[in-house]
Amino acid sequence: MKKVTYNEKDNSETSELAGLIRKIDTLDAQYVNRISEEIFKHQPFFLTVLLGYRADISPQELEEIMKIYFLIWEYFRSNENLPKKKVTQAQFEKLQRGNKHMLDYSEGEPEESREKIYTDTMQNLKSKSLWASVLFRYNNRPVLINMDRENKGIILLGILSFIQCFETQ
Repeated sequence: MKKVTYNEKDNSETSELAGLIRKIDTLDAQYVNRISEEIFKHQPFFLTVLLGYRADISPQELEEIMKIYFLIWEYFRSNENLPKKKVTQAQFEKLQRGNKHMLDYSEGEPEESREKIYTDTMQNLKSKSLWASVLFRYNNRPVLINMDRENKGIILLGILSFIQCFETQ
């Protein structure tokens, strides 16, 4: 099985991400309001998608997903890599369609081929450590582990698509 290779940047970001995770795990209402206003000012579509999940998931699930969105925001903000241009719905949907196509294609493949497809996708990310942190959180937070499988997949696909949007800006 092909493994994802991490470079020095990826490795150095691990401790930075650990600090960001501690920060979002201790967020309070004041932080949520401040960061939400900042996101709305710079990337309104990012916040709109997050808020759109309210109708489909429980408040506890929304809180966990919100923390992941804030982690993504803090990561790009702390690296001064926030997109200068606003991510558009069309840009997001194009990447999301590509990711969905990759998943649909991989479903018909043998396990080894599927793993290669997933590994190649991750290898192409500039923010491998961020994506690994998101996946770790997704697979270790009880609320997210027990989330409806379809909602979980749709939201995770959206998260990956936003990371890719932010990387391409």
